[in-house]
Amino acid sequence: MATPAVGSWLPEHQEHAFFTSAHIDGIISNLSATLERYQRDEPVQLTRRFTESEEQVVLAGIRPLPQAAARLFADALNQARNSIEHALFAEVQHRVNRPLTLDESRALEIPAFDKPERFAQWARNKHRLSLEMFAPGDDVYERVLRLQPFQRQDPHHHPLRLLTEHTNFAKHREPTVALTRVARFDLDSKISSRALGERDVVEVGEVLAAVPIGTRELLSVWPEVAVQRPHTGAWQTLMREAGEIADWVRRQALPILIAGETDLPPIPPALDISVVYDSTDAAWRSARETSAAKRMQHRIGGQQLRVDILEMMVGQFGMESRPTFTTWLDGMDDETVMEKFWDVLQLAARGDLTSYLRAAEKWAGEAGVRPPGTV
Repeated sequence: MATPAVGSWLPEHQEHAFFTSAHIDGIISNLSATLERYQRDEPVQLTRRFTESEEQVVLAGIRPLPQAAARLFADALNQARNSIEHALFAEVQHRVNRPLTLDESRALEIPAFDKPERFAQWARNKHRLSLEMFAPGDDVYERVLRLQPFQRQDPHHHPLRLLTEHTNFAKHREPTVALTRVARFDLDSKISSRALGERDVVEVGEVLAAVPIGTRELLSVWPEVAVQRPHTGAWQTLMREAGEIADWVRRQALPILIAGETDLPPIPPALDISVVYDSTDAAWRSARETSAAKRMQHRIGGQQLRVDILEMMVGQFGMESRPTFTTWLDGMDDETVMEKFWDVLQLAARGDLTSYLRAAEKWAGEAGVRPPGTV
C-alpha cells in the first residue's frame, strides 16, 4: 500500500478536484452497496431438468437490477467528466487573469477525438485561440492533447472515449444499459482446467451443465452485473467500468491537466465530504487511498476467501482446529485477506499444490495450530 501523502499537491485554484473525486467515490460506494444487497438475494434462479440419461441444471431466470444501479453509474461518470472539465476551466481562468467572455467559457471543454486532425481543428476555434493557450506547443494545449484517445493504438477503449460515450448516452438517451447475466459457470471438478478470465454468457432457458443421472457434481455459477458500452455494444462488468474510469480521471487526467505530470501522489478517493475540514491538507490526510470499487472487491473476495481457506485448513489440520482458524481469519480485514491468500489460491486452482501446502504450514503457524499428530 502506498504511503499516505503529507498534504495536497493541488494549487488552491484546483482544490475542487480533490473534493469532487471524493464525491465520485461516494457515489460508487452507494452503487456497490446497492449491488451487494441485490446479489445477496440470489438474483440467479436455477432449476433441474431430467432426461432419460441426464440430470440438467437450467438457467430459469434472473431478477432485474434495482433502478438505482444504472442511475448511480451514470451519476458517477457524469461527475467524473465534470471534474476534468472544471479542472480545465479553473486552469485557464487562473492563467488568463481576466474575465472570460461567454463564448470563451463555452469553448472550454475536454474533447475526445480518435484522429489527430480533428483535435487540431478543435484547437483552432477562434474562441479558444483568443485565450492564447491552445496553439501547438502551448502548455494547456499539450496537456489536453496527452489525454486524447488517438494517443492509444485502440482509441475506442481509451478511458476518455469511454467516459464521453457513457455520459453522452446518459445525457441524451437514458441513464445507461445495464443488466445481470450469468458470465461463467464451472463444474468444480473442472474449474482448474479453465482460464480465469474465460466467460460463458448464457440466456434464460439454456442448460448450464448436465451429468449422468445419479452422479454427484458441484456447480459454481458466477453472476455478473454488466454495462453496455454505447459505441461498441460490448459488455463490461459495471463496477469495474465505473472504478477504472474514475481511477483514470484522478490518477491520470487530473494530474496531467493540473500539473502536467502523473508522477505525483494519487488523489486519495475516499473522504467524507459531509464533514468540514480545517484545510485541504487536513482533508487530504484524512482521506483513504482505497477506492470504492476496490473496497467492494476486497469485501466480496475477503468473505469468500475466509470460507475457502477455513475449509481447506480444517480439512488439512483436523476439525479441532476450526475454532482457532476461525478466530485467526476473523481478526484480519478484507484487504489483508485478499493480499495474503488470493495469489496462493489461484496457484492451487491451476494445480500448484506445492505452493499451497508450503503456505498452509506457514498460516497454521501464524494461527497457532500444530500439524496433526504433533505434541
